[in-house]
Amino acid sequence: MSDTASAAAAAIPPSPAVVDCASADAVAGRVDFTFPSADGESEVHAVLWIPASLADDRPAAGAALGTLRPRGVVQLVHGMAEHIDRYEPFARFLASRGYLVAGPDHVGHGTTAGRPERRGRMHPTRGAGALVADVQMLRTLAAQQVAPEVPYVIFGHSMGSLVLRSYLPRFGEGLAGAVVCGTANQPAAVAAAGNRLARAIAAVRGADYRSRLLHSLADGAYSRAIKDARTPFDWLSRDPAVPHAFMEDEACGFMFSAGAYATLTELAATANAPATYRATPRSVPLLFISGDADPVGTNGKGVAQAAASMKQAGHENVTLKLYKAMRHEILNEIGKEDVYNDILQWIEQHNHGKA
Repeated sequence: MSDTASAAAAAIPPSPAVVDCASADAVAGRVDFTFPSADGESEVHAVLWIPASLADDRPAAGAALGTLRPRGVVQLVHGMAEHIDRYEPFARFLASRGYLVAGPDHVGHGTTAGRPERRGRMHPTRGAGALVADVQMLRTLAAQQVAPEVPYVIFGHSMGSLVLRSYLPRFGEGLAGAVVCGTANQPAAVAAAGNRLARAIAAVRGADYRSRLLHSLADGAYSRAIKDARTPFDWLSRDPAVPHAFMEDEACGFMFSAGAYATLTELAATANAPATYRATPRSVPLLFISGDADPVGTNGKGVAQAAASMKQAGHENVTLKLYKAMRHEILNEIGKEDVYNDILQWIEQHNHGKA
C-alpha cells in the first residue's frame, strides 16, 4: 500500500453510522471522508454507505482493516454537473441488500469542488487521468475495508461511464463486474476533434473560461432533443420532479469550463477507441444499460454499438439492456424500481453477491 493510500485509509472514520441516512433498518448509515486527488490540488469528498449487517463488525480505531464481509462492494461513478448525493436512494437500496457502497464527488463537482466558482473546473491535460486515478484510489480504500474475497463491482453513469470505460484497460483486472449506464458513443475521431477545439479555447481564453460554443455542442444539445420540453433538463427524465429538483439544486447543472470540456472529450475519445475495447479485461462481465429515449446514447443506438464493439473485440460476457421510453437518468426515471432490481439481479446472477 502506498503512503498516500495508507494516510487516506486512516481518514475513514471507524464508526459506520456517522450520519444516519436510513429509513429502513437494513442500512446502518454513511461515512463521509476525503482523500487527495491525483490532480495534485483537490481533496476528493467520498462516501461509504454501510449495510446494517456490518454495523457491529466495523473494526475499532487502530484495528486491522479488511475484516468486513458484505455481499459485495459497489462503487458509483457519477455523471457530469451533478454530485454523489443524488445517488443516495440507489446506494441505500444496494446497502439494504447487504452491499457496501462507495462513491466520490469528482474534481470540480459537489463537496470536492468546494466553492461554487470551482464547479465545472478541471485541468485541460491532466483532468481525464486524474478522474481515472481517483476511481482507482477509492477502490483501493474501499477494498481495504473488506475481506479479500469480497467481490467488487463499479457502476458508472454518463460522464462516469466514460471514466469507467477509460479505467477498465488500466485497472479493470480483478473486478467482479462493471455496469456502463447512460453512456455516449461518439466516434473517437469526432471526440478527438472536440478535444482539440476545447484545448485551443483553453489555451487562448484560459482553462477556466466558460464557452457557450462548447456547451452548445455538448450537453446543451440534449435539451433540444426532447419534443415539447418544459425545461432545459427534460432530457434527464420523464418524471417532472427530476428536472425540477436538478434545477433547484445549486450544485447541479453548472456549465463546464474549457478545461473540463477538454477532459470530457478526452474521456470520450479514449472510451470509444478500438484499443480500449481490445485492452478491456475479458474476465470482467459488462452490463450496458440505458433508456431508449436517451439523447446521450442516441436513443439506445450508440449504447448498442458500444456493446457490440466490445463483443467484436472478443468479450463474450457482455449484456445489453435498453429501457423503453426512459431518458438519460434511468436511476431517476418513472419505473426506476425495475432498473434497481435488474442491476441487483445481474450482479447476483454472475455470482458476485455471494461472498
